[in-house]
This record gives sequence, C-alpha cells and structure tokens, in this order.
Amino acid sequence: MLVLAGPGSGKTFTVTWRIKYLIEHHHVRPENILVITFTKAAATEMQERFVRLNEGRHYPVHFGTFHSIFFQILRRTYRFTAQNIIREGDKYRLLSQIISEIPDEIRTQSQIDDSSDMLQRLLSEISTVKNNGITPQEVKSTTVSQAEFEYIFRIYKQEMNRNKLIDFDDMVLLCRDLLVSRPEALKVWQDCFQYILVDEFQDICPLQYEVVRLLAKPQDNLFIVGDDDQSIYGFRGSRPEIMLNFSRDYPEARQVLLDINYRSRQDIVDVAGKLIRHNRTRFDKKVRAQNEQLGGVKIYSFHSKLKQAENIAQLIRQYMTQPGSRYSDIAILYRTNNHTVYTADRLMKEGIPFIMKEKPRNIYDSSVAKDITAYLRYALYEDSAEDFLRIMNKPVRYIRRLTVPRKPFRMQELIENNRDAGYVVRNILDLYDNLHFIKGLNPFSAVNYIRKGVGYDSFLKKQAAEQGRDPSKDFEELDELMQLSKDFETIPEWLEQIQNYDAVLRELAQQERRQKQADADAVSMVTMHASKGLEWKVVVLPDVNEGVIPHKKAVTDNELEEERRMFYVAMTRAKEYLFIFYIQEKEAGNLLPSRFLDEIMTPAVL
Repeated sequence: MLVLAGPGSGKTFTVTWRIKYLIEHHHVRPENILVITFTKAAATEMQERFVRLNEGRHYPVHFGTFHSIFFQILRRTYRFTAQNIIREGDKYRLLSQIISEIPDEIRTQSQIDDSSDMLQRLLSEISTVKNNGITPQEVKSTTVSQAEFEYIFRIYKQEMNRNKLIDFDDMVLLCRDLLVSRPEALKVWQDCFQYILVDEFQDICPLQYEVVRLLAKPQDNLFIVGDDDQSIYGFRGSRPEIMLNFSRDYPEARQVLLDINYRSRQDIVDVAGKLIRHNRTRFDKKVRAQNEQLGGVKIYSFHSKLKQAENIAQLIRQYMTQPGSRYSDIAILYRTNNHTVYTADRLMKEGIPFIMKEKPRNIYDSSVAKDITAYLRYALYEDSAEDFLRIMNKPVRYIRRLTVPRKPFRMQELIENNRDAGYVVRNILDLYDNLHFIKGLNPFSAVNYIRKGVGYDSFLKKQAAEQGRDPSKDFEELDELMQLSKDFETIPEWLEQIQNYDAVLRELAQQERRQKQADADAVSMVTMHASKGLEWKVVVLPDVNEGVIPHKKAVTDNELEEERRMFYVAMTRAKEYLFIFYIQEKEAGNLLPSRFLDEIMTPAVL
C-alpha cells in the first residue's frame, strides 16, 4: 500500500494504528513487523507513540533507521561491532590526510584547502557515488578536479578497507551485496521481517529501495508512507520518481490519500498548494485544512538585509505581547545557514533568546574573500606586505616575491627593485593606479571594480581552467560578498565588520550553548532542510530572493522542482502565521524577488 501523507496529515498516527491493527485484528506476531524511519529521533518518537497507543504495553516490534537495521544484518553475518563504524572526526581526518598526499602528477596547481566546508562537500560527493551504486567517474566533482576526486575516492575506500572500517553509506552497499550473493542469509531476514512499514518514503535512495524490496519478498507486505512533494534530499540520492513508480513496481498496490491538513490554517495550505502545483513530477492531490481560518500569510519586502533583520526582531517583540505566547512558538527558516548571521546578530543585540541548529559558515574565511579584503585593505592603508603578496599576481603581473620588501614599503621602493624589467614596472604602476581608484569607491563598487576593472574574474577563470576544475563556487562566493557589501557605505566600515565577524560567530555559539544549557524558551533558527518534520505557530522565511530560493546552483528542471519542494516544506511548517520576507533593491544590484512569489500570489510591497 502507498499512503500519500501531506504535511500535518497524521502520518505517525496512521503508521502506529496500522501496527496495532496488524497485531490485534490479524494476529501478526509483533517481532515480524519492521518499521523503518530516516532518523533516530523519528524512530524513537514512533516507538513512544506506539507504546502510548497501547497504554504502556511494549510489543517487540522492530523500530529503526535504515542504517540501524542494515547494521543489525551486517553484525549478524560479519560480526561487526560499533568499533567498525568510522567516527565523524576520524572520517574528516582521514580525508584531510589523503588530500595532503595527492601525487604531484594528479594535483592541480592550486592548494586544495582542507577546511571543514570543503571536506563536507567531498564527503557528500563520495556519498552520492555510494548511494546511487555508481562509479566515481559518473559523478562530476565541483569541489576538486575529476582526477583528484577519483584518486581521493579510491584511496578513501582502500584505507577504510585496510582498517576494517565502514561508514553509513557502506552499510547500505554491503547489505545489498550480502542479500544478493547469499540467498540463505536473505531468507533468514525475509522470515524475520514479514511486514515492512517505511516512513518518509520520499527520502529513499535507489540502493535503500533495492534492499527493502529484497527483504519484502516473496509476500511483498510493504506499506509505505510519504509525500513526494517533500522529497528534498536529492544531494544524497533520493528521488520522487521512486515513489511515483511504486505502483509500477507493485501493480496490485492500493493507494490512499490523507487529504486533511490538521496543522495549518486554510490560506497557508492554499498558498503552499498553489506553489507546488507548478511541479510536474508529482502526484496530483487536493488537500484541505481542518482549520478554515484565513489571514495567516503575510509577504513583505525590505531594502536591505539589515532592515529585514530589524523587522524580524520587531515581529518577535510584537508577537510576545500576546497572552500565552512563547519564543519557542517561532521559527526563522533559512535556505542555507550562511544567511543567518545578520538576524542572529540583531536578536542577540536585542536580548531575544534563540537557538541556531547549525553553525553559520564564515564566508570571509574563503580564499576569494581573503583576496578581496586584501585588495581593499591595501588600497586604503598600503601598510601590509602580507596583503600585497596576496594580491600582487592576481591577476598575474610577474612581480617576484624576492623583490617585495618584508616591511611596509612605498611604491618607489618596489619599482626600484624591479627596474631591470620594464614590463613589470608598468604592471606595478597600473596596480597602484587601480588601488588608488578603489580607495575612493563604496564597498559594492570596489568589489565590482576589482572583479571587472582589475581583472580578478578573468584570473579566476584562467586559473580554474589550468587546474581542470569548475570555478562556479568561487563566483558564487564573490556574488555573495557583493551582496554583503551593499549594507555598508564605506570600505573602512565593512573591513571593521569583517575583522569582528569571527568574534560575532563565537558569541553566537556561546549564546546557543547558554540557551541549550538553560533549556530556555527560545526562537528556533533552522535551515529549510533541517525544518522537515517540525512545526511552529509562527514561521518566518527571510531572503526569498532569486539565487537564494531557488538556489543559484539549481539550473535543470529537476533541480528547480526540488527547490520548489524545499520552499513548500518550509511554508508548511507554519500552523498559524507564515511571514515571507524578501529584499527589494531600488538601486544598483541584481537581487530579485524569488520566482516562487509570482507563483503563489502578487506580493504586497510595504
């Protein structure tokens, strides 16, 4: 059976009553029932709800995540223990070591940094290979060159095997291989798990689905619950097509729609439905709200991120004046955690308690950001040899490091050291002309001039081509820097913010720890991905602009449909009020309202 269960439709209620019905009316042995969820928290909640439903009676039903069930199978056959599962920190350390030892004939000219952000992206690409059961050659790495990625994947796998370690993705692969190659082992587990229920089925990846299908044979007592409109984990292999093709794989399967939303007001359900109907790859469904109240959806625009952050704080203050209100009624949902700092900083300054589920990344730590800030600092102060060394050959000007004094120096001294090369002297004069021009610009114009006038963009393209890598991430970071620069009138003002940024992040982290330790009533700041399965009375969606949601990386129809599903998930977390904010720039800039706003309604600009 396929149960289509939209947001707030009672899927946990449905699954737990289904188990109860199997046991009490069909006399199915509880130990033959397997309930699979995607997170440990969801498995625990499902089990606790089932125990409460049975007035405290504990039946030996198997509740677990895909990985816990697969590990149970592997442990029985291969005698694996928890010691065989690589820890997250060890995984990062292993990958960092592999990167440092890439052979010269494979390594690109650039230094591959081993920041946690880059390691995370590499692990995600490795995970894509494993979850889809494909080769590393079939994944186009956007993090390193293709040759480097294939080398890293091969050595990572070798080292894991040599140390008898597995990661979560290996559990799926090994389990599939075991069940395919050893029919007697498959029969044992088929006899054990005769009734299989899968929650959040839309998140399943091809390899997980293959294992579930193997376990369900020959009876095929397979009961799946999910919502194809909430399939948002394409980066780890999940695809809504698996759910859409379920009836093709099981022609006798029944299909049921849970068509009442018990969570949200009517207009929240209507607006979200209007949005998601623009997707083509989906089941068509009509959902209505039990709560027929209207007035829950509000859309506003602001002229800057700072003004948006101020209004979010004001909205929270106004809400808290209502009787019985709590900070924990409110969530601020972002597309990525890079967009949280402005709002978090504002809430912290105004004494509004909040918890950030994910730590924001410091964009100013990236290589391109350090180049841009070095240009700006040297243009203003000309007092740091370190800054000069960083920018002097970006783009290439053939200035040799040996000719650069190690202490603050004047242009004439540098020219004197390069007097034997007239073309280098001309390049130095041209560089200083550019620096003096940059000094008189505002931050946005300065960054734009460095990119186009000085030739930094062309330098990045040429460098990436020489290294055999995609420069798109560099340009994404540059675009993000330009957007950040718009909130500052002068270069010194922006440089001060950049210098203090790490301190702000540290203070945010301390604030979060204090809130958690005190178990305080606090506003939740969560990414859209992490919000799935949760709900709040009031949901705020900031930065609903093109390039943010949908993300600028989303280009293909499939990618845009997943972005639309992401926005749909975020909208449907709201029970009573949904606030959608976007930046509307009047002057130079390229921030446009998200196309999703056009799809749901004509926004009111206030």
